[in-house]
Amino acid sequence: MAKTQVAVEITETSVRAVEVSVGRAPMIVAAGEVPLPEGAAKDSEILDRDAVAVALQRLWADARISSREVVLGVGNRRILVREHSTQLTNPVHIRQSLPFEVQDRLPVPVDQAVLDFVPTRQDDRGVHGLLVAAVAEHMEELVGALEQAKLRATTIDLVAFGQARALSALGGPEQTGLFLGIGEHTTHIVIATGGIPRFVRVVPIDIVAPAPTAEERRVADEAGAASAAAASVATPVPVEPVEPAPAVVAASRAAYRRGRSADTGEYPAGPAAAPAAPPAVAPEPAPIPEAAALHPAVQAALIDMVGRLRSTVTFYRDRPDAVPIDVTWVAGAHAAHPRLLEAIAKVVETAVLPVAASGLIAPSSHLVLPPDVDARLAGTASLLLGGAR
Repeated sequence: MAKTQVAVEITETSVRAVEVSVGRAPMIVAAGEVPLPEGAAKDSEILDRDAVAVALQRLWADARISSREVVLGVGNRRILVREHSTQLTNPVHIRQSLPFEVQDRLPVPVDQAVLDFVPTRQDDRGVHGLLVAAVAEHMEELVGALEQAKLRATTIDLVAFGQARALSALGGPEQTGLFLGIGEHTTHIVIATGGIPRFVRVVPIDIVAPAPTAEERRVADEAGAASAAAASVATPVPVEPVEPAPAVVAASRAAYRRGRSADTGEYPAGPAAAPAAPPAVAPEPAPIPEAAALHPAVQAALIDMVGRLRSTVTFYRDRPDAVPIDVTWVAGAHAAHPRLLEAIAKVVETAVLPVAASGLIAPSSHLVLPPDVDARLAGTASLLLGGAR
């Protein structure tokens, strides 16, 4: 049995990976991120396989990741996630019938799609859950880039489902939470109870600042040189340490919970089992940085994102089977900006807390993650919650 598990994401701007030890008290033993050259990938789709493979090889070397078997996380606007119900109850029969039942709802011919079904509940009318459909060619390109880097994908998992499991680890099996995973180009809105997703929405929105012009770079370089000169004679000013929020510290103590096993013949009718008992002592996660100022383009994109969150929450609450949201967790780009958290809180009307990878799984004592990288790796780390798929 492998001693560690690795999750990897290939985004539009970087490749990210988290390696976690296997056992009662799992820890992040290695993690990192390597930027991709412009045009190498688009919304989790491979455009330049060679460039992506080189970045993955560099990531494995720089982060000292040992295992070459990975869980590949995917999530983009081209992956369809829709509600689906069936009168069938046997998992094998449900999977066999999917191509015939959903072919009219797919954006591509059924023979060009990869299909999956995730059950959420069962009643006297049948099994209800989420249909996932991806373009087979895109999945093959992702797996091909991994293979070129001498990596092997043992499982392909939707990032949103990992974030649903993260809600269970953060809040417990009875709590209904909202996980807002803010990506540079794709944002996930996930509502789940006990790790079982109730609602998933993928929002395509670019939350990035435009590249600086040559004049802007010149001005920045001159300002940096002036600041360095002043710092050489200035008197240092002590800075008060930033303490992480108690809820984020508590969340880092969550261990793996046992995930559902496929093809058992029965689907769960309610929330999954509670997380395993946390380790006696877990290191405190590094605080997520709070950006004091945002580029106007980024600010406009975040305002747009909050507006889409508002419409999503309103749509969810109008559903007859909606369960009240107890708490909201935010991860990813600008996840701890106080003005953003305040705006989100007004929309969801719950407590809103930032979370990073180290808030989901405690890091080993020798591993120090830069706060911004820690924040962006939350979605990647969530893929490993619940153990192997």
